Parts: sequence; C-alpha cells; structure tokens
Amino acid sequence: MIPPLQPARPKSAATPAGATATGRGAADEPAADTQDQATPQAQQVAFNFQLQERAELLREFNELRALQMEQLKRDDEVVKKWIEMI
Repeated sequence: MIPPLQPARPKSAATPAGATATGRGAADEPAADTQDQATPQAQQVAFNFQLQERAELLREFNELRALQMEQLKRDDEVVKKWIEMI
C-alpha cells in the first residue's frame, strides 16, 4: 500500500524541536496513530456500505420474485378460464 503524501512544508535552516534522526518530531507521533486507526475505520465503512448495498439488492430481488409469483398465479387463472371455454 502506498503511504499518504505528507503536506508540503517550507524549508527552514533550523530543525524543529523534538526532531529525531528519522526527521519526525514528537508532534508527528499522533499522526501515525491516527493513520493506524483510519485504515480499520475505512474498512469498516466500506464493509457497512457493501452490507447495505447487498441488503438493498436482496430486498429488490424478493420484491421482483413476489411480483413474478403474482403474475404466474394470474397466468394460471387465465389458462384455466381458457380451458373452461373450450
């Protein structure tokens, strides 16, 4: 996975207080925790969306199946009437 881009910062001659050898300061540590929490949260949102979409598709399928059954019953009645006419 590609890490998110860091915001552009103006270059300065002085190093910020609390900077480490990796170039991250003490203030950057909460950002790492936020990023770790964002991934599961994004997965949860995507999962919930997929569940809602699937539930809606199943509801539509059930409605269409109910309509189809009603139509088949009507067709059977029409066929029975045609047979009676003969």
